[in-house]
Amino acid sequence: MTDELNEALQNIKTIPGVENIVLIQKDGLPIASAGVWFSKEEIFAVASSTCAIFGVARLIHGEFKYLLMESETSKVFLASLPNNPDYFLAITTAPRVNLAALFIEMRDSLKRVSFLLRQHMEGRLPPLRSYSSEETRRILSGFAVVDGSEASYSTSRSMLSLDRSQALALRSILRQIHDSIPNIQSVFLSLSGGVRVSLEGFANDRLAAMSFALHDASERVVRTLRNSSLQTVLCETNATRHFIYSVPNGVFSLWVRKDAQKLGLMRLLLRHYLMEAQRILSTATLEKPVLPQDLRKLILSEQTTKDIILARRNP
Repeated sequence: MTDELNEALQNIKTIPGVENIVLIQKDGLPIASAGVWFSKEEIFAVASSTCAIFGVARLIHGEFKYLLMESETSKVFLASLPNNPDYFLAITTAPRVNLAALFIEMRDSLKRVSFLLRQHMEGRLPPLRSYSSEETRRILSGFAVVDGSEASYSTSRSMLSLDRSQALALRSILRQIHDSIPNIQSVFLSLSGGVRVSLEGFANDRLAAMSFALHDASERVVRTLRNSSLQTVLCETNATRHFIYSVPNGVFSLWVRKDAQKLGLMRLLLRHYLMEAQRILSTATLEKPVLPQDLRKLILSEQTTKDIILARRNP
């Protein structure tokens, strides 16, 4: 059975431009692989990194067909297995691979891998598992490079400040995109510090935050694998395409119906508008978030909650 599974992965490897394939459980455990340069450590690194992206994409879109991360030096492709949501393939390719040919030639191989897993590997693979907070802490402590030292994990981002003219200019660009591409479902900019520019008010802030997180996680994977900067994320479902492009201090996100327009033409249209949006955002002001001093004292104090007095202003 293992030979059959390896043969199915090798069939994908023979597609021009494909470099490596890893079959992964949705909890990040690699099952099988085929390729030219992945070591054992690299296989586990790819599996653990891409499962986070796979999970975020599932939160946003539910079932999806594939997710494509593009950089100057390579493409990383996550493909869901048909009717088998517990497994996916992570595939790295050359930067000039023909995506249309890849999708067509890979279709039968994905069905074959899914069939083999359902029919012959049931009960033979390690069970899916989750980690408690204590187990997660122990795993993270294993990445410490100095024995005996305490590791701390934190993140810090600056807040983007837009004046009225910049915000109106960005909204004008979004309006032009909306009018030039048919059947758009949503288009917005999700910027650092929680700034959201859109044509829809503040209706889908969860999707804006998740789009930002999906791009951020994808960028970390591309930098880890190829030391390259992420350019585009494309997630395709049966009905929609979700584009995410990097802009200064944020991301541009577009939902459009899959049959609305040719993929290549859509990319050409977006390139012009994104260059203009990047020009405007490069002139915006970055500010470090400041916590009011009285609130800082309250949060950092060691007093018990019974000593905190809550007050409100009557309307």
